[in-house]
Amino acid sequence: MSKMYKAFEEMKVFLGFGDDDAAHLAALAPVFARHGPGITDDFYDVLGRTPATAGLIEGRVDALKATHARWMGQLFEGSYGEDYFEGRRRIGEAHVRIGLPPQFVEGVMSFIRTAGERAIRAEIADHDEASAKVASLFKILDLDLIIINLAYGEERVQLMCNITGMSRPLVENLIKQGGRRKK
Repeated sequence: MSKMYKAFEEMKVFLGFGDDDAAHLAALAPVFARHGPGITDDFYDVLGRTPATAGLIEGRVDALKATHARWMGQLFEGSYGEDYFEGRRRIGEAHVRIGLPPQFVEGVMSFIRTAGERAIRAEIADHDEASAKVASLFKILDLDLIIINLAYGEERVQLMCNITGMSRPLVENLIKQGGRRKK
C-alpha cells in the first residue's frame, strides 16, 4: 500500500466517510445526471474567463468537459477504494503536469461544492435528507482534494530530489525534521 493511499484511507476514517456516505452518493447519481452538465458548463465558463486558467483550457474545452463529466459521474458510483484513489491520483498528477496553480484546485472544489449543494437542495425537499447527502458530497470532494494535494506534494518532493541530487528518503527526513524545529 502506497503512502498516498494509506493517507487517503486514514482521511476517510478521519472524515467519517463510510457506507452511509457511499449509499448517499449513489442515490445522488440521478440528481447529478440532470444537473451535472450545467455545473460543468458553468465551471468551464468561469475557467475560460479567468486569465490564470483560460490559457490552460484554450482549444480543449469540449474534451475537458467530457473528462469533467466522467470525473463527476465517478463521484456517485458508490465505490471508493484503491481503483477510485488511483484514478483521482492520476487526475492530481495531470493538474501538476499542466501547471495548474494549486489554489485553483481549491477554488474548483469550492465551486463544485456550492453548485452541488444547490442541485441537491433543488431536488430533495426533505431538509434532513438533503443535508445528509450534502455532507456526503462534501466529504468525497474533500477526499478528492486531499488526493490532488498529495500529488502536488509528491511533485515538490521529487523536484527537490532532482534539483539537489539528494535521495528521496533524505529529502523526506529533512522536511520532517524541519517541521519539528523549535522556534
